[in-house]
Amino acid sequence: MQYKALYRENRPEVFSEILGQDHIVKILRNQIATDTVSHAYLFCGTRGTGKTTTARILAKAMNCTGEDEAERPCGRCDNCVAISEGNFIDVIEIDAASNRGIDNIRELRESVKYPPGIGRKKIYIIDEVHMLSTEAFNALLKTLEEPPEDVIFILATTNPEKLPQTVLSRCMRLDFKRVPEATIMQNMKDICAAHGVEITDDALRLLATNADGSVRDSLSLLEQCLSSGDKTLDRDTVLDYLGAVPEEFYIELTEKVVTHNISDALFLLDQALKEGKDVKQMMKDWMAHFRNLLITQFVSDPEDMLNMSRENIEKLRDQSARIELAELNRSIITLAKTINDARYSTQARILMEVAIVTIATGASYGQAPAPAMPQTAVPARSTTVRDPARTKRAPETATRQPAGAQEPPVIAKTPAAGSSAADLDELWSEVFEDAENVLPSMNAMRKATLSEMNEKEFKVIVDSEFIKTRLENESQLICEIMENHTGTHRRMVCRLQGQDKSEDMEVRLGDVVDKAESILGTSVKIK
Repeated sequence: MQYKALYRENRPEVFSEILGQDHIVKILRNQIATDTVSHAYLFCGTRGTGKTTTARILAKAMNCTGEDEAERPCGRCDNCVAISEGNFIDVIEIDAASNRGIDNIRELRESVKYPPGIGRKKIYIIDEVHMLSTEAFNALLKTLEEPPEDVIFILATTNPEKLPQTVLSRCMRLDFKRVPEATIMQNMKDICAAHGVEITDDALRLLATNADGSVRDSLSLLEQCLSSGDKTLDRDTVLDYLGAVPEEFYIELTEKVVTHNISDALFLLDQALKEGKDVKQMMKDWMAHFRNLLITQFVSDPEDMLNMSRENIEKLRDQSARIELAELNRSIITLAKTINDARYSTQARILMEVAIVTIATGASYGQAPAPAMPQTAVPARSTTVRDPARTKRAPETATRQPAGAQEPPVIAKTPAAGSSAADLDELWSEVFEDAENVLPSMNAMRKATLSEMNEKEFKVIVDSEFIKTRLENESQLICEIMENHTGTHRRMVCRLQGQDKSEDMEVRLGDVVDKAESILGTSVKIK
């Protein structure tokens, strides 16, 4: 006989066995008792909360032949057993992820016309329904709205926001909640007892926390621990099997980071990785540790919220009192970005090390820390780009203006002394990277060119009106980032390429007029 995974072996067969969804069970039971079952349902909720299982139990209830109508499904009659085993011809399960085309829905529409072969109702369970194509949804609408009397549709999805409103309006929507940790812990405790395994409350709490409200995830993690053959499971044992580290590790790591002891923090990480710990799991747990520190700053009795021993909570409270709220927020945001980057990286360890250095130095994630400067020193500038604003204008620029007149900001036609076009390109590249980190849609800056800069302005050339509008809408952000790199606040001037050439001609003509006026001592007009 083929081995069954723990979550399949313990799959609920009747309504009373469903965990954590009492509100849905109550609705379905009442509809069955009053014969008011809907023609179409939409089951929504995160993974492992019982959507497909509940759909099968509803299918059993509609086709159960048990004697007690008040307790349907019975789970014992031939129809119930056949549905559990997947052999009942009137219950059709469709995986929308692999059957998402219009041709698949056309086949479904044709099969709907035929009456049930054995049971009272024909049930269509469409899992991950949000994966259907737009054309498939459109083809399904009429059948979903007015199916034959003996047909019921049950749509299941983890992303209801991706469904068209035309589908949502045709279904009775039932939202599945994340299962409470206490319920998950009791379920795992019962399973361990049935397998003759003794497990501590701390170990159960750790497994339930990692399951994040998913019964299936909790049983997958528990199965990993039970497969070891141990007859006793405690928190340390579970930590070893999960590739995680105890809370004390994160208390020590955080202590070294907030005291700027980067060397010891990196060494501590190295020791944990040499013991075979999972670096991605460590990222998540470290962010959870900072979240716990945040909670202890505002909640006087956080035991129930943190699922942690009182001794560790006291350690958290002591550490939290020595960390500023702004630093906690920055650390959480840094780790959140690190976790997101690690999803697509093969070098997760390096990202974790970068996060440690970033939090310890106070830098922004992915950006070098700003060097400490004396108050009398000039503002910090980019180490790789010389600031064009430090150069002086050509002498004739000052002599052009009449006495007492205010000099308008004039953009030099070539990069200022000490700043080549390559310097400006490198500066713009750095500004672009920082802007994209803050606002990913700022990749429009990639098609713009930083052409010139003076003490008051920097000039950006673009090749389309759309990009020009996009940059002008975000000019405040771009100017702030430019100030961070150059130490001087400047306004941005954005020009189209053709527009830029015509304005250049006007500037050159203006230069000629000014120079002529200064030589002749009279006003000059060009017609």
